Amino acid sequence: VRSMTMKAATSQIHFLGRYFDVNRKWTTPEALRGSEIVVTEHFIEVPLNYYEDSSKIVVFVREICKKNVEPKETLLYLQGGPGFPSPRPTVPISGWQKSALEKPFRILLLDQRGTGRSTPVTCAKLQQIGNAQAQAEYLSHFRSDNIVRDCEIIRKLICSQVVDDDDEKEKISLLGQSFGGFCILSYLSLAPHALERCLLTCGLAPIGQPIDHVYTATFARMKARSEKYYRRYPQDIQVIRNAVRLLEPTVGGKPRQLPRGGILTARRFLQLGLLLGSSAGFETLHNLLESGLTTIDNDLTVDFDEPNFLNAIERAQEAFETNPIYFLLHESIYSCSNSSPGVTNWSAERVLANTQEFQYLDRLGPDASEPILLYGEHVFSWMAEDYAMLRPLQETANILAAKTDWGPLYDLSVLKDTKVPCAGLVSYEDIYVEREFAEATATILGNNCRLWLSNEFQHSGLRDSPKEVFERLLALAAGTIEF
Repeated sequence: VRSMTMKAATSQIHFLGRYFDVNRKWTTPEALRGSEIVVTEHFIEVPLNYYEDSSKIVVFVREICKKNVEPKETLLYLQGGPGFPSPRPTVPISGWQKSALEKPFRILLLDQRGTGRSTPVTCAKLQQIGNAQAQAEYLSHFRSDNIVRDCEIIRKLICSQVVDDDDEKEKISLLGQSFGGFCILSYLSLAPHALERCLLTCGLAPIGQPIDHVYTATFARMKARSEKYYRRYPQDIQVIRNAVRLLEPTVGGKPRQLPRGGILTARRFLQLGLLLGSSAGFETLHNLLESGLTTIDNDLTVDFDEPNFLNAIERAQEAFETNPIYFLLHESIYSCSNSSPGVTNWSAERVLANTQEFQYLDRLGPDASEPILLYGEHVFSWMAEDYAMLRPLQETANILAAKTDWGPLYDLSVLKDTKVPCAGLVSYEDIYVEREFAEATATILGNNCRLWLSNEFQHSGLRDSPKEVFERLLALAAGTIEF
């Protein structure tokens, strides 16, 4: 793709009771030969803190339209995470994006603040901000409430159709995967007037649930998921037990140095359970273990002295380091003053310590029969020891974990019985977003929120069956089908 000349403009946007001077640059890369899409790339300056005259950051959004077709509506996609950019379009266009363009929607793919081509939050960039306290203050502005405020600036700038001759721009539809769904619920709280419809895939946040309850539920799901994995691959019960023994000093093992400088401890090894949340997760984990498989004294285990195997483990876990927002802010997405005490205090770590079935040391003895359970979507304070790139952020992470004044992310009085049509896919066995809490949130939203509760999909349903999931949610939101 070759970019044409970058254009620039400054607009005055009325928002949150004040006027913002917003600088925007944009360019239209030439479409690849034979492409059926036209892409416009927008770089928009927004305040770091919308309530103070603060420094500016840039958010990037990629606008996609079908060539020679005037879009009827706008669809903004919100990615899961936190801390990950939007997917990139393919040529030819594919997946749910292909279905959306045929409606025809204009698609907006947002790199949420701190990700992708937006002003990035990386381990190296954070070191340039200042000390740990300054870094924590900076990061406190990267939750879903400010992501939504960025979206409103984008809507007012890009969606140019004027409605009823007033200052409001056209409404937009939202599609949110996982944490993207959490952002949608913040959007429904802060600016429901801006929304035409909302489609959530495995992203109905556990509104009103204390954070410790969230992690108690997700550890219970991981117990069931680990046991299901072992039923499919029973030989891996012993493979994983032996692997943990090789890494655990209290039983004569030793952690291994990883190629990029991290340390592979037993606890870090068990974080590979995060892979089990997708439809292909069982095979992904099994194949990873198989790549290091060896036999010691006629007993199956893995070879931690094989560099290729260590590289494979590091690749499977590299997102913790390349996208540090996930480590630093993951627990804060469950912390807001209107649902639970503000402080997170490493909730998953505290819950794990009090969950007997996950104490792997108890399952390492020679007569142990119970399989070792794997961890899921959980972050821990010790990750700043085991992951090399996270080590400089240890103090920052602890400051954020001790923060008591997180603001509200949702407004229950606005969410209750929403007038905006909503449709949500809920995975029956989701290990990341608890099904029972998702159903309770749907009840808050009321009759305009239609649920598709299914055991056909894991958390990765939108990626696995994009056309089916997207089109069915559209039909649910329109009321043309009921379930």
